[in-house]
Amino acid sequence: MRKHLFFASLLALFVFGASAAESRVSAQISGGYARVSVKSKDARDAAAFAIKAQSEVEGKKFILIKVLKAEVQIVAGLNHRVCMLVREGKGRSKSVTAVVYKDLKNVRSLTTWEGGGCKEL
Repeated sequence: MRKHLFFASLLALFVFGASAAESRVSAQISGGYARVSVKSKDARDAAAFAIKAQSEVEGKKFILIKVLKAEVQIVAGLNHRVCMLVREGKGRSKSVTAVVYKDLKNVRSLTTWEGGGCKEL
């Protein structure tokens, strides 16, 4: 009886501990986006990559001012969706939402760059 109670206690501790640790990614498990800190390394890296990639695509220099919101989605790899304030050269700042895909080999690509704010975040 004590063995069963002991194992049941361990199982409950494991389940509730894992549940608490994974609560921040629960939306990811179901396929949706989950909010992440704008200060996280992944959010900052995704924003920097998006800025560099879009600068190369357009032949213009974009400057990151601030990451406003960030989310991540688990797919066959990760989609990092970031809403950021950017400036083109010395022009006015504008908000942009970008999606950076990072595949299972940690290779990044810019899949979306849309002006007009954080509509989906």
